[in-house]
Amino acid sequence: MLKFFWQIFELTGLSIFRLLFSWNFWVVVILISFLYRREQEFEQAVLGHNRVSLLYKVVESSIAGLVGGYIVSLITLFFGIVVDVDSFMYLWYIALILALINPRYLCFSYAAGIISVISLIFKRPAVDISGILVIVAILHFVESLLIFLDGFRGAIPVVIERRKKEGIFSTSGAYLMQRFWAIPMVIIAYNYQTTVQIVKIELFEPSWWPLFKPQNLLPNAMLLMTPIVAALGYGDLAVEDEPAAISKKSAGILSIFSIVLFILSALSYKVYAFKWVAALFAPIAHESIILYQQKKQKEGDSIFEAEENKIKVLYVEENSVAAKMGIKPGDTIVSINGIQVQKEEDIERIFTDAQIYLWVKAVDKKGKIKELYYQDYENGIKNLGIVVVTKNVSANYQLESDGYFIFIKNIARRVKNFLFNKS
Repeated sequence: MLKFFWQIFELTGLSIFRLLFSWNFWVVVILISFLYRREQEFEQAVLGHNRVSLLYKVVESSIAGLVGGYIVSLITLFFGIVVDVDSFMYLWYIALILALINPRYLCFSYAAGIISVISLIFKRPAVDISGILVIVAILHFVESLLIFLDGFRGAIPVVIERRKKEGIFSTSGAYLMQRFWAIPMVIIAYNYQTTVQIVKIELFEPSWWPLFKPQNLLPNAMLLMTPIVAALGYGDLAVEDEPAAISKKSAGILSIFSIVLFILSALSYKVYAFKWVAALFAPIAHESIILYQQKKQKEGDSIFEAEENKIKVLYVEENSVAAKMGIKPGDTIVSINGIQVQKEEDIERIFTDAQIYLWVKAVDKKGKIKELYYQDYENGIKNLGIVVVTKNVSANYQLESDGYFIFIKNIARRVKNFLFNKS
């Protein structure tokens, strides 16, 4: 058994390393670069500068994606999940189309659900439904790990307008979190068409291996380790709490979703009805999670909620005076150098002349009063380095619309308008 484990580690590393030099991997990296470029432009508009370069962001996410792809591959090879490569390519085609409509739909749950239902209804194309859904479940489990560890990085502070249950509009701060990962991975293929070098599997095979394989797989079929590239995207809005806390909650929910999807997909190998159950569960449950999060964004409590005659700290620049003093997101600034501040202009007036000493009185998000001090007699203090939320601040980001699969509704509306106008 130890020999089996060692071969899995060795062959996975070799296959992924070769994949890094293929055009498939770099096409996905370029696609992700374009998505991050849009984010960089938005960050520039909000903060006036980019905190890190586009290259740094792409390299950082690529390294995280490499780790994620290695984990996906290890799980796939350990359980022996045999997949039709052509079926996996269908996922890519649909996922790319959905990503062009909205980057948040760069998700294989939607693509897998769509292609599986089409295959179940029309019997064309002939798709390995159980295989692709099991792989999607594993991808989402690894995505939950990436969100937990990496999902909050580079979050952009924004101001939103929310309409709460009472019908009252309120201004609140939030953080826009968007991460994209290229996932170079290895699957066990029995039907392959790839430009990447493949590796024939010659393992010390346990008696239970491979555990998941199509019923039409012949006993003497040649199984090949086939390197492929997947892409994962995470988008969320941290309203209730700071990005790190929200991303951890999202990761927990997504991990539960992935485990349930894995179980349903595994059952679909033996029971045909579960193919329908898993195919419908993947997109509907995933979209339900998104809608639940959107509802909480619009109606839930927020530590960044703007209050009358109060200054709420939304963002603290790294290595700024505020960061060195200990000012945190969610704090309410009461006074600076003994002068009460109630709006952003009050802070700007204090820093009209550079200060050499600062004494800030603030209230943290738990309601605890704190007094903070800082001095710089040599250079003077020209600003705190914070973004604040007040009642008179205008929103610079719009919340997404509610509704299941809003993009499908939009497409249906356009088709209807086309037919109507044509007649």
